[in-house]
Amino acid sequence: MKLQLQAELFRRYPCFFRTPGKRLVQLNSGVDDAHLVQAAEPFDEWGVECGDGWFNLIDRLCRECEREIERLDSLGVPRERWPRVAQIKEKFGSLRFYARGCLPEELRELIQEISEKSRLTCELCGAFKKSRAAEAWHSTTCDDCTRKPAEQPLAFDKQFHAQLQVLLASRTDRGPRVV
Repeated sequence: MKLQLQAELFRRYPCFFRTPGKRLVQLNSGVDDAHLVQAAEPFDEWGVECGDGWFNLIDRLCRECEREIERLDSLGVPRERWPRVAQIKEKFGSLRFYARGCLPEELRELIQEISEKSRLTCELCGAFKKSRAAEAWHSTTCDDCTRKPAEQPLAFDKQFHAQLQVLLASRTDRGPRVV
């Protein structure tokens, strides 16, 4: 995804896209074994790993995660338990959206619903279309985008990755919003 769109997501949802920090982890099912660990995720290295056409789908999921953070904050839930981005990518022609932290069942269902919807949305321009199998992989592109040469930077492009690292480093460790 273009850097400008990723920056817009960071601006809109600063709590969900906050910098890595500690999060509460339980090793077993017992409450007594919970402890804090440093929580860097694949997102913290690679950013959003899909095309611009899925921006609106991702935006909707991030908005709901940010609302959940606001709800949890109002209940006094510690920030280590709040949802935080883990990874956002394309895999097998659909959007994969992973978040760590407290996620209610309704939000998990919405993530699944949006993943299914992404199979019918062009990853490059956002137009409605069916998933297209291309040799050993699947992609979800409309006929127009399939015929166009790639315009979007690849995640493994060194210059793009360097610029992405600067953008990722610009995020803040946002706490609760002050109203």
